[in-house]
Amino acid sequence: MGTRYGEGDVVATPDGRGVVAAVLTESFEFPQGEDEFVDISASDDQPAYVVGLETVGSAVYRASALETSDLEDEDATESTDEETLTEIVDEDVNGFDGLPEGWDRNSVLEFWSSVGGSWESCVEDMTDEFEEERAKEHCSAMKDEMIRSERWRNRF
Repeated sequence: MGTRYGEGDVVATPDGRGVVAAVLTESFEFPQGEDEFVDISASDDQPAYVVGLETVGSAVYRASALETSDLEDEDATESTDEETLTEIVDEDVNGFDGLPEGWDRNSVLEFWSSVGGSWESCVEDMTDEFEEERAKEHCSAMKDEMIRSERWRNRF
């Protein structure tokens, strides 16, 4: 079956529009509640999609709960299939002192989509702007902001 959506794709979810921040084909832990994690099963045949949501936070979905969308489309429909695998995570993150002037949640989503939607592609893209270590720090902070948690690190 394979993946239907890729990192950086804009999608509609049961919780609103967002950007795919990770496509996972192996089981992993996703942050839920204070200092808690939920085990998510994933495989090549049934991948799990971590989506940074337009409103705030992120959640994990199966492909059947997603449909292609556009952040600019005010009339984009939301998927009605309820195959949400987690609650929305929305934690305080301190990756940046503040977002750049004029940035909002959509700016974060658009940036993440524009750099390929993964930490690795972000680092590759931003190494042209910064030295490699600074690019890694910047992309980690941006993914923290996308996911709205720092607890993704070393997990996916």
